[in-house]
Amino acid sequence: MKLWLIAQNSSYRNILFSNIINRLGDSLDSILFTWLVYSMTGSAAWSAVIFGVNQGTSVLLQPLTGPIVDRQNPKRMMILSDLVRAGLVVFLLTGFLLRFLQPASLLVVTILISASEAFHMPAATTILQRVLSDSEYDRGVGLNVSASRIAVLIGAAMAGTVIAQAGIAAAMGLDLAAFALSILFTLFVRLREQEEIAEERDSYLFALRTGLQYLFQSKTLLFLCLECILINAAVVPFDALLAPIAAELYDGSAIVVSLLSITVTIGTVLGGIWYARLREERKNALLVAECGIVLGLYYIVLSYTPRLIRGELPQLIVLGGCSVIIGIALGLMITYVQVTFIRHVAPQFMGRVTAIRYSITYFFAPITAFLISFVSARLPLAVIFTGAGIFICALFGLTLLLSPKELTVHISEKSIEGISNTES
Repeated sequence: MKLWLIAQNSSYRNILFSNIINRLGDSLDSILFTWLVYSMTGSAAWSAVIFGVNQGTSVLLQPLTGPIVDRQNPKRMMILSDLVRAGLVVFLLTGFLLRFLQPASLLVVTILISASEAFHMPAATTILQRVLSDSEYDRGVGLNVSASRIAVLIGAAMAGTVIAQAGIAAAMGLDLAAFALSILFTLFVRLREQEEIAEERDSYLFALRTGLQYLFQSKTLLFLCLECILINAAVVPFDALLAPIAAELYDGSAIVVSLLSITVTIGTVLGGIWYARLREERKNALLVAECGIVLGLYYIVLSYTPRLIRGELPQLIVLGGCSVIIGIALGLMITYVQVTFIRHVAPQFMGRVTAIRYSITYFFAPITAFLISFVSARLPLAVIFTGAGIFICALFGLTLLLSPKELTVHISEKSIEGISNTES
């Protein structure tokens, strides 16, 4: 069980709680800021701009922040990032209450908050190497993934509820409290000592270049980046077309939207928890390929369920069951990639490689969304999901041919140091 890890490893427990609260705050931000600018301007375009800037700034900056994170104490970077975000929320709250806040100033604050997140995310991954032993990675990372998904779901639900019931100022106060609690938990983290590794530190550009070289010289890490891209791009059709799915395929039932969102999230949490219980020999590239094919088949099920099954209740039962299964598949894939990255990246490169991976991964999501938007204007939704399902199955099947030999079996006896030596 994972509870023993929380009970015995106090530093991991504090990092876990810090990450949960931080993800909750991030989820609040994304909804709160778009709502705030819309209340100020009444413009949907402004809301779209704020949302895009909130998502895009971190993607652009993360490859540049990685070298800085690697040179600093990850605990200190996380605390400083949360302090900056808390200070910016205080500014927003003051401006909102005193009525001097303008859309342009909100845009600047959004950029600054996203920039601070670009430091926090790689630091939060790097610190796991300093609080977990190699034998604890599966349980620790799996629990972190599951808990983070729950926090995002709760944050999104809380944002709408708090704004509707208590107002924007109360939502800002909750956001501020989240960052304050995150700082508090991080303060009590004790990092394990690690061997100092001699490395040239001539300049920032040198650190950036060596990080890129480290990543691109490793077939294993490049393949893991490819898997990250495929996983994130593969879920874009579901995320982007969730409302049209309900409207066009299931007669506009709002229940379908809620059912799909909740059951997929529940499945993702279960998948993250289940990963630690898998046999060691199952934790390899084949697992990702199988789960990806399951995702492709799920899209085909979405397309054909209205044609093959009559009646709302039977349809909902099928959709709910299949959505839990696909959520489990997503949880397994996400946890596998996270754990494998931590095992394969040397500690002195973790910040840089993590930042580049996040940036590459999220860069392809809007491109996929644009392609889906282009195709959806020309083809029926059922055809799009059937085609996407077949294409996704083919892509994940192809990964088995491209997979490095090192990832076709589970590496259970190699330490991080041994792996990093073979990679470099």
